[in-house]
Amino acid sequence: MKLKILRFVLSKLSKEKAKYLIDFIAFGIGFFISSAIALCISIIVNKNMSKAELGLYNYNKSVLEFAAYVSSMLLYRGYLRFNIAGNNISLFKKVKIVNFIAFVCLELFAFYLTKSYIALLFPFFIFYEERLYFFRSLMKVKKVNFLKIIVAVFTLITLLILLYFKSIKPNYVLFAYGLGFALALFFYFTKEKIKVNLEVITWKKILFYSLPGLGAVIVRLSLDVSSQFLIKNEFDLVELSKYAISTRVLLSVKLFSSLLLMFFPVLYFREIKLKNIRFIHRIRLGVLLIMIIISILSIIFRDEIYWLMGASSYTDYSYLYSLLVISEFFVVFAGVMGIYLTYALKTHITLLIYFLGAILNIIILSVFLPLQGIIVAPLSILSSNLFMALVMLIVSYRMERKYIKSSL
Repeated sequence: MKLKILRFVLSKLSKEKAKYLIDFIAFGIGFFISSAIALCISIIVNKNMSKAELGLYNYNKSVLEFAAYVSSMLLYRGYLRFNIAGNNISLFKKVKIVNFIAFVCLELFAFYLTKSYIALLFPFFIFYEERLYFFRSLMKVKKVNFLKIIVAVFTLITLLILLYFKSIKPNYVLFAYGLGFALALFFYFTKEKIKVNLEVITWKKILFYSLPGLGAVIVRLSLDVSSQFLIKNEFDLVELSKYAISTRVLLSVKLFSSLLLMFFPVLYFREIKLKNIRFIHRIRLGVLLIMIIISILSIIFRDEIYWLMGASSYTDYSYLYSLLVISEFFVVFAGVMGIYLTYALKTHITLLIYFLGAILNIIILSVFLPLQGIIVAPLSILSSNLFMALVMLIVSYRMERKYIKSSL
């Protein structure tokens, strides 16, 4: 019956649109398999660390990922914008240089942060991220799926070995992730023929695109990092763990939001160039409806989700998770409504919007966190994301409509 429905849907779509649907389904299958494995990893970590250890681990992992984005300047995310016609050799060479320098810097920082040699594998995260964006930009769905699954499986196996020897400690978990990320290096060697794009992308152009985008990502990440940092300083690691667990349980929702936000930009950049605005509107509406349903179900079954993720002892604080779920919806809303700014290379406007949101977040945290406790952290993030989503709607969506009307 399901196959008949799928065939009927495909028959009503053009060849190109049908391929999008097939790619999305295939991408989704691989994404959920790798994400299911990631959830197993999260459950093992949640169940086998003390509250203090969990708070420290979550803090170090967040900081290292943050540092990876900063040091790499997220140059590889430019693949989504500039690889529409094939692998842009000019951009690829620039990314390779920057990533090598970033890797060296992150190695030094990782040792400074953790004081551990075994945590020095985690910086391979940079190469893992680069490969994912490279294959995504070229719609190499099988490559994306294989990379995500094999890295997740390898990390899980390493973690199970550590569990057998009762070594689930913060730095050992970073080591397990690092071993998985290191597998990405093998994906630089492929015999598959890839269409080449010889357009020259100057340093000025790619930096003009990536630096404001980097700033926007840094600001977005700082919303969570600043909350954890201020909770850690204002209270203690045990109090931090209550909030940290809610952010880790939020991974159950981010499985879906990440999938939607990973696939939508690739499709959008291709279709906006062809002025297929009706198709874009339908996809955008579908993304938001899916996210609304996921958010509602996640809040209703929040205690069950905590139990499934091995965090049943934290269900008294699941209200923090509910607020973060609502906040995640507005992340998706801002992403799909503000994507035109990225296409038009107006990422400096995106940066400004996120910067204002971050200022709002810091003001709320600084004023109310010491007085009201950790409940302020998710409320602050929710307020900031709501503000940024509304501004994206007003600014980016209006610019998109103006662009479409002027080209008709």
